[in-house]
Amino acid sequence: TFSLRGELMHAFISYRVATEGPGPAGNGIAEKLAAKIRSMSTDSSKHGDLQIPQHGWGIWPKSAKRPVPFRPEEAKVFLDKDCLQDGQRLAGFVQGLVVSIAFVPLLSWSEDDQGSLGELSRIGVDGFDRVDNVLLELILAMALREEPGAACQVLPVLVG
Repeated sequence: TFSLRGELMHAFISYRVATEGPGPAGNGIAEKLAAKIRSMSTDSSKHGDLQIPQHGWGIWPKSAKRPVPFRPEEAKVFLDKDCLQDGQRLAGFVQGLVVSIAFVPLLSWSEDDQGSLGELSRIGVDGFDRVDNVLLELILAMALREEPGAACQVLPVLVG
């Protein structure tokens, strides 16, 4: 059963590295969103009503690395580049999602059938087949919503 006093992530951000990730290929929106969630949860002068009460801080999951810097009172945001342990790629995603309150998939589609939705739409077409982490994470999050005692809510963000 989920507990605000146990291991938890306040948000799990799912994104396609090629379009929403860091670096020259992506637009960096996943990192910007994670930083904004963290800052909003601790800036009482601007967002006092969004601060997380101490009984809702939870414990940082043992299966995830803490981003640096990190303060206990800020929202715990799972972003793979910050939180995945070496050698724990799939297990890290699953463990991070299982303890998340909000699953936030960043969904995008550009004219050239790129972005998270563009990539998903091509699976199975003309032999295009691969393991798609965005799809796996979405399937798992939808399944978690049905589990008794689970807290995971799916909050998609459309990126244009």
